[in-house]
Amino acid sequence: MYKIKQKPEFFIVSEVAQHKINKDGNFFLYLLIKRNMNTLDIAKKLDLSYAGLKDKQAITFQYVSSKKDYGDIYKEKQIDSFFILKKIGKINKKIKIGMLEGNFFSIKLDKKPEKRIDYFINYYDFQRIKPYNIQKGKELLFLERKLNKKENFFVDAYISYLWNKSLKLFLKENFEGKEIDFKDIKLFIPKDIDLNKLPKFWTILGYKAKLENSKIYYENVIKEEGFEFEEFIEILKKKRIKGDYRRTYEKAKNLKIQNNWISFYLKKGAYATMLLRFLYAKNSIFSIK
Repeated sequence: MYKIKQKPEFFIVSEVAQHKINKDGNFFLYLLIKRNMNTLDIAKKLDLSYAGLKDKQAITFQYVSSKKDYGDIYKEKQIDSFFILKKIGKINKKIKIGMLEGNFFSIKLDKKPEKRIDYFINYYDFQRIKPYNIQKGKELLFLERKLNKKENFFVDAYISYLWNKSLKLFLKENFEGKEIDFKDIKLFIPKDIDLNKLPKFWTILGYKAKLENSKIYYENVIKEEGFEFEEFIEILKKKRIKGDYRRTYEKAKNLKIQNNWISFYLKKGAYATMLLRFLYAKNSIFSIK
């Protein structure tokens, strides 16, 4: 397997975003640089707003905003971790989830891949759909009260799990390939991704989102989860979960492989670790012409 080295220095993530500087703005814009720390923990401690969470076991660069002025440089260090805030300027509005274009990755593997990949299925990866997150999210759907931000994260994780599972059924029915157990997550990996047979978007379940060709697959998945489909949609309506649409496949841009290092750019929402899972699968179980 093409393993990622365990040192944070071997997994580097740089956020790509555009924030218009205004010297009279209401919020301070910072570049947050961190090693071996969670974005959420830092943001909670300093009351920062961010566009997306970044990997913990990594060196990451991302933009955050704050009402408070922490000076030109603010930093904290622990035994094997640190974070630095570097002031960029001021902006009119605080940064919110989704206010980024994508991320650039530079990752060191244990050996150089022999083959490249073009497209990969845009599954949610383990960082989001851990077994605990899935189970907790399923339980929270039945609470008769408004959920807080952290609880909504778990519900979103459960719905992401359903997205993965329903799309996997579609892929198994329409593509040749293999179901691979990566120990922490099971995926169906198509041998070849024929874009003509693959819808560009797959519905994220909710009471307003149109299901189109995903309905039959969601019905099967929801039944396996122990619900009647219409009953489940009604639960989502009570929780005001509207649904959305997620791209079924992604393509890494500017992908380069040099020695054991691989670098590439991904649009927001796509997982670098998922690209690596597909890279591993293509190099291990399928022959590519």
